[in-house]
Amino acid sequence: MKNIIYGLCLLCACMFSVYGEVVAGIALRVNGYAITLYEIQNLQKQLNISRQEAVDMLINERLKDDEIERFKINVDDFKVDEEITMIAANMNLSKEQLLTQVTRDMTLQEYRSQIKKQLQTRELMQRILSSNVSISSEDELLSYYTKHKKEFFIPSQMRVVRYFSQNDNDLQKAIASPKKNVQGVQKFNETISLSSLNPQIAQVFMNTPNNEFTPVLATGGNGFVSFLIKERLGENLLDFEEAKPLIQQKIIAHKEQSVISEHFNKIRSSANIVTLRE
Repeated sequence: MKNIIYGLCLLCACMFSVYGEVVAGIALRVNGYAITLYEIQNLQKQLNISRQEAVDMLINERLKDDEIERFKINVDDFKVDEEITMIAANMNLSKEQLLTQVTRDMTLQEYRSQIKKQLQTRELMQRILSSNVSISSEDELLSYYTKHKKEFFIPSQMRVVRYFSQNDNDLQKAIASPKKNVQGVQKFNETISLSSLNPQIAQVFMNTPNNEFTPVLATGGNGFVSFLIKERLGENLLDFEEAKPLIQQKIIAHKEQSVISEHFNKIRSSANIVTLRE
């Protein structure tokens, strides 16, 4: 009788535990780590994706955290400070100006944690890719060039709409609703010659599809700018020799994505994933 009572109590305790997690909004567990309904719904809203896509992204994020722990990847405060200084320099801002901007939407500790996670992820990707991605042969480069020539048409000019504001938040609102006029944001129709831009900025323009915005860039006068790409003008095909560095980049990017996907698919197949609530 005591065994029966003990068994019933244990069953009730288990049921209460699971029921409590459902009530608390836990949708599933990945190797013991909880993923909540709020996380799923919030990611869906942020990225405008389906529930399953959000679930997959969150599962992969938990698995990535496990891998960071398994590889014992740690990032100290000095590396975080170095990274923040470099980000500020790339945006033509002082470190103090950058931190003033980012702490409008989050605390300094949250931002530093975000940077630390990015550095850990970068190190993890390097560990996974180490010795797994080879340099392409001449034949492989030529084969890719022949099959993907449309990727190597380079415009001489681009017709754009320049969005400028002294306030980053106002600019983000304008980008989210480009047909609306947002106070504090100026718009200018321009035709820009790519040869007039530095190579890094020119690459950003070329990598941005028509009818999409470039990433937000900081200007020298503490303002912010983003360009809506409207049309590419005077496109010419790069010859094979000119295109070689770009071809190498594209092939390596494809290989890296394949290696990383295979790595995490293998880990996910053996992970302990328990669904508590659909």
